[in-house]
Amino acid sequence: MPQFQYEAHSRDGERTSGAIRAADSREAARALRDEGLFPVRIAEVGASPWGSSVVHYLRPVSSAHLAQFFTQLASLLRAGVNAHDAFDELSDLLGDRRLRRVAREISEQAAEGVGLAEQIARYPAILPRHVVGFVEAGEELGALPEMLGELAEQYETDARLQGRLKWLRLYYGAVLVLALLVAPFPWMIARGFRWYAELAATRLLPILAGVIVLLYALRALNAIRVFADLRSRVAMAIPVFGSMARWSAVARFLRTLNLAQRAGVTFHRALDLAADATGHEPMRASAARAATAVRAGESLDGAVADLRFLPQRVRQMIAGGERTGELERRLDAAVAYAIERRESSVNAISAGTAAAALAGSAVLALIALVIAWRNFYEALFERAGV
Repeated sequence: MPQFQYEAHSRDGERTSGAIRAADSREAARALRDEGLFPVRIAEVGASPWGSSVVHYLRPVSSAHLAQFFTQLASLLRAGVNAHDAFDELSDLLGDRRLRRVAREISEQAAEGVGLAEQIARYPAILPRHVVGFVEAGEELGALPEMLGELAEQYETDARLQGRLKWLRLYYGAVLVLALLVAPFPWMIARGFRWYAELAATRLLPILAGVIVLLYALRALNAIRVFADLRSRVAMAIPVFGSMARWSAVARFLRTLNLAQRAGVTFHRALDLAADATGHEPMRASAARAATAVRAGESLDGAVADLRFLPQRVRQMIAGGERTGELERRLDAAVAYAIERRESSVNAISAGTAAAALAGSAVLALIALVIAWRNFYEALFERAGV
């Protein structure tokens, strides 16, 4: 979520300044007024030109490197190392050169007392949006190492899934290449290798290059906020394959809500913090509306019932916990349930992708054989002069 620097004055006329996160300047102004402040100036804090470069969208930092980044950072902070020294040490340890530069620059800013969430927001092309909300919640709740550990676990889960899918992608790609080679093979025998080289140069390679350009163009469009939000919605709506992203966002939401309750934060503020931690705009908007409703006096049951992105079972657990005075325990159970579902979705995606790869490979092989068989007879008839 974007960050805005503001100058405002209170009802007593005292001037104040600071930073606030909001979807846009209007929401920032509304949030300030809700706190009894009257904004004089609101300006969005710009991202680092390097940290928002489209080059990073074309080749994102891997989940394995992000997991290493957050695991080591959480360990250093738990050990009592201050933020400046922690990031300074990370700048020499990390495997990805971009994360090393991020750590080095954040170390310099940390020495000047700049908040970590504010610094991370300067690198939207390297550190995803939900990281900012998660870190901001950790800083406010005094649970930063725990929140960073949760991020590390989520990225380890992503890396494990990507590792499983890596060999499937290689297998599928090999089958596709073989299919392209087999189909025109009879014509190559009949007309010679020069004909096949010309076919590859004028037809096959341009098609392959077009597919690659399209994939990279879709990655580059992630630099546009509207497209990134649309892509997130589509990705989460995909059956089976969107389940891990959905459950990861739900787990971040519930973890933040849980820690906020333990810290004694009011429920509407807990909802605000948890909304930013989802990293998914529809979820954030839904949680923000629920926070506004609770702030206006609506019961917790009614507000939670409107959080449609949460499974009914989880909503019932939260509402029941508030009525019985066991909200923290119920939130613990809800977090464990979300993490369990996230892990289950990894296994489901792995199995589903393997089945889809085998089925797709079989279809490609069948099509290639049919075309090759047809080309064989056409080449035979051409040789015979028929």
